Amino acid sequence: MTHRPPLARVAYHACALSALVVALVHVVGGPLDVREFLLLGGATVLIGAGLGMRVQDVRRNAGGASQSMHAVVATLVLFLVGTWPAVLAGAIASVIYDVSRGRIGSRLVGNLPTRIVPIAVAGVLFELLGGAAGSISLPSDYLPLVSAAVTFAVVNELCFIWDAMSARDLARARWRDELDRLPANLRTTLLESLVGAGVAVLCLDNPWTAPVVIPLAASMYLALDRGNRVQQVTDRALETFANIVDERDRYTFEHSDRVCAYALEIGRGMDLTERQLEALYWTSRLHDLGKVAVDNSILNKPGKLDIAEYEVMKAHPEVSARILASFSFDEYDAEVVRCHHERYDGRGYLGREAEDVPLEAFIIAVADAFDAMTSDRPYRAALPQQVALEEIALGLGTQFHPEAARVFLQHMEFDIERNLAALARRDVIDMGDDIRDVA
Repeated sequence: MTHRPPLARVAYHACALSALVVALVHVVGGPLDVREFLLLGGATVLIGAGLGMRVQDVRRNAGGASQSMHAVVATLVLFLVGTWPAVLAGAIASVIYDVSRGRIGSRLVGNLPTRIVPIAVAGVLFELLGGAAGSISLPSDYLPLVSAAVTFAVVNELCFIWDAMSARDLARARWRDELDRLPANLRTTLLESLVGAGVAVLCLDNPWTAPVVIPLAASMYLALDRGNRVQQVTDRALETFANIVDERDRYTFEHSDRVCAYALEIGRGMDLTERQLEALYWTSRLHDLGKVAVDNSILNKPGKLDIAEYEVMKAHPEVSARILASFSFDEYDAEVVRCHHERYDGRGYLGREAEDVPLEAFIIAVADAFDAMTSDRPYRAALPQQVALEEIALGLGTQFHPEAARVFLQHMEFDIERNLAALARRDVIDMGDDIRDVA
């Protein structure tokens, strides 16, 4: 559950309340006629439609992020009807949209600032620079038009960051996710704002162009939705690929699923952001894809691997990394998978020092080793869970990243301090040099 400190959010909501009050004074305080009512009603419908044209991102935008056409439509309405009618229309549309989705109380009020403050700030700047809504003339109005569109995009993203920073959550720091996404989100919102401004100019120059240019927003939405669907298909294919690798023999059945579950528990315990947790989900789920290049005779060999076989097995992290890089994963994610067999003391497969290994790779290493030790393999029976936990405890700071291992042991309710004396007297179990014992 998210708790929001009231004092930290006073300024945030005060901006929205002030904008709304000024909008009411300007719109309702003056003489009203049928035309103004129609403009307000049309603006409300447009902004509501923009909010409804929403695409939920399936990956890489943690915390349930989504993209709507609000920026396009809000800037369009701003330049067509003016600042304060647009603010009032935005507030009405926001309330109607949230109520229709079952959002009431604090959630309903909490969404208002991000939906009306950017309109108000951009509109005020537009007028200060000499712009007049409903009568834009180019090229003389280029400066106020472009400045207002850029301001809308910047204020919009700052509102999201402020909203996230003023939300106190013990399980995650969502504001860090917003900061990570800021460059990409700012580019997208800026593009949408400029499209809205361009559509407004065309519609004001010749109203008959509206039926032709307004569908531009719809085409942007369809492009986002299509891209989202392609990503869904890709993700399902990768999940299937990971399952095929696990199902090649009964010893590794659902191995990646279990490693993923353990890794996410460690990540949450280490206070990773939602964005980092999502990346950790995919890298842990797909870390063994490279085993498709390893012959079953090696994977299922009951005895010790010879040197040649050992080298083949050692190559699977690199193959996994190349497969991920060929899909929509960035190089960092590929590097996580490439390094998931590195040791904290630098004696892993690639011999990298700890500072050159991504933290997520060390997290996967702990989860991977535990599941390997507690699973039946063709060359040995599964170790008891207690013994596997003791092995991880003995590897703190040598084989395993100390923080990642401690968080996992705490999650498994293994008391390190209580078992410290007994562990000091016991030798590490001789696993041999077979890579499969930690894979």
